Amino acid sequence: MKNQTHRLHPILRFFLIIPLMLLTNLSTHADTFLEEFKKPDPWYHSAPLWVWNDDVTEEKIEQDLEMLKSQGVLQAFVHPRPGLITPYLSEEWVNLYGFAVKTAKEKGMLLHIYDENSYPSGFAGGHVYRQHPEWAGKGMVLESVDQLPDALSEDVIAVYRKEGDSVSRLEEPPLGENGDFLIAKIVHADARPWTAGGPYVDLLEPGLTEAFLEITYEPYRKKFGEEFGKTVRGAFTDEPHLVPAGKVHWTPRLPQLFEDRYGYALADVIPSLFQDVGDYKKVRFDFNQLLLDEFIERWSKPYHDYCEKYGLLYTGHYWEHGWPGVSHGPDNMAMYAFHQMPAI
Repeated sequence: MKNQTHRLHPILRFFLIIPLMLLTNLSTHADTFLEEFKKPDPWYHSAPLWVWNDDVTEEKIEQDLEMLKSQGVLQAFVHPRPGLITPYLSEEWVNLYGFAVKTAKEKGMLLHIYDENSYPSGFAGGHVYRQHPEWAGKGMVLESVDQLPDALSEDVIAVYRKEGDSVSRLEEPPLGENGDFLIAKIVHADARPWTAGGPYVDLLEPGLTEAFLEITYEPYRKKFGEEFGKTVRGAFTDEPHLVPAGKVHWTPRLPQLFEDRYGYALADVIPSLFQDVGDYKKVRFDFNQLLLDEFIERWSKPYHDYCEKYGLLYTGHYWEHGWPGVSHGPDNMAMYAFHQMPAI
């Protein structure tokens, strides 16, 4: 009997070789992963908020960074907090921040930006309001009265008569008359020590976010912008939100935006935002959808675009504490779509 040489079919050889290659690659990848796991890149380390709430000095910066590194923490966000003595965003502040970035780089660490003097983001430690007092935050309330005043303040949006379950807007309110009336009015955010002695701001004002970014980030970019995307990667925003006053958000452009989009007047249906009257489900949906779209357009998109332009990763979180209420932000997840790195 003649010896026969058995040859594997080319297709069979292919299917035998591929698993061997995959196993080899997996083994190599596993070895690499284990080595990286033992000594991960700083990017994979915890990134705590490094609180600056004192008279900041280069010596303290050096000590704190060394302490963080000794505990295996190789990245952090500089977080201004109440108690801060060094003036926020002053030349001294920016120089110290630059020193911190330089020192972190020398130590093989990463150092990221937190965008506010405490929180909520948007007022830039009071600088936004002081430069633009017209951007002070506003809200709406609906008051129930049994007698109309003799005069209406300029903050009154509309007056309504309530008869049983029916509510109708009064084009010419009978001032001084007794009855069952509702008054929709604008209320203004209070000045508070927490927001640097001024009010929180209206994040739906056109141009506000751009001004906030200019005030907050440009001093850093001019000082150490060459480290954006390298030593400095993250841009953390903290609890930007709507309704700085009252129960429902108000911004001067709302009536026109609302009518242009939906074809009916906001002033006619404001009671439906507060009480179960009229087609209140539709009114509330329309109103909150408009607020969400404006919040995205006025805050999230400009912020995203700035970070994209300069190599930063937009991260942070919104005001989710009141969920499932929608007053502070109708849909946080929709806002996260514009973060390069969503966070909590």
